[in-house]
Amino acid sequence: GSVKTNRGWVAMALLFGAGSAGAATYTVGGGGQYPDLNSLFAAVDLGPGDVVEVSGGVIYPGNVVVPEDDGGAPGNPVILRGVGGTRPHLRGGNNTIEFRLSDHMVMEGFEISGSAADNTFRCVYHHAHDIVLRDMLIHDCPRHGVLGSDQDSGSLTIEYSEIYNAGSGGGNHLIYMATDEVAHPGAVFRLQYSYLHDSDYTDGAGIGGNLIKSRAERNEIYYNWLEGAFYHELELIGPDPEG
Repeated sequence: GSVKTNRGWVAMALLFGAGSAGAATYTVGGGGQYPDLNSLFAAVDLGPGDVVEVSGGVIYPGNVVVPEDDGGAPGNPVILRGVGGTRPHLRGGNNTIEFRLSDHMVMEGFEISGSAADNTFRCVYHHAHDIVLRDMLIHDCPRHGVLGSDQDSGSLTIEYSEIYNAGSGGGNHLIYMATDEVAHPGAVFRLQYSYLHDSDYTDGAGIGGNLIKSRAERNEIYYNWLEGAFYHELELIGPDPEG
């Protein structure tokens, strides 16, 4: 699917990436300092204001884990940014990328997809707090496109993005969101200025899910284009009793 988001919408948002004093910039792929994100995370403890520039035009392996000690601070996030004119592409793995208690982070300008061979469970696993996914292309996820953990997950914003061709089996969805009301009371799932479509990974040959199913404490769903769900375009439901 072609991205229908307007790059002009994100021009101002990208300005928020300016790092603070003492912050560093790291380069990944394309002859940069590190070949892939996991190599960077293994070598460097990222901190508030740090920027990671990932070279586009490259397919990188999935199973990326952003570890707990690599987060930012309120109002001063770590920024993972695709550069080079073409989105860097993370593909495959059980979780293509997981934010594992790595709070206060922005990820922008990436393509993320699953793999049928890996039976990817989640293209994006939200297991942290104050995460922003901006100007993203997320697609072809055999099970969940974006999934929020019942435990430890706080606020998540998805904006100016396209997500499509994910969901299967009736219980896997394009977006399946939850927040931890004990660890992060008042957390918000915000989805805005995005295009979500086609919640059947098998493209009509099987059973898909919803475009959005959310158990988050608060939902803010603004200015999106939602179409082509197998079941519901939007389902807002209470917390999972077992979660």
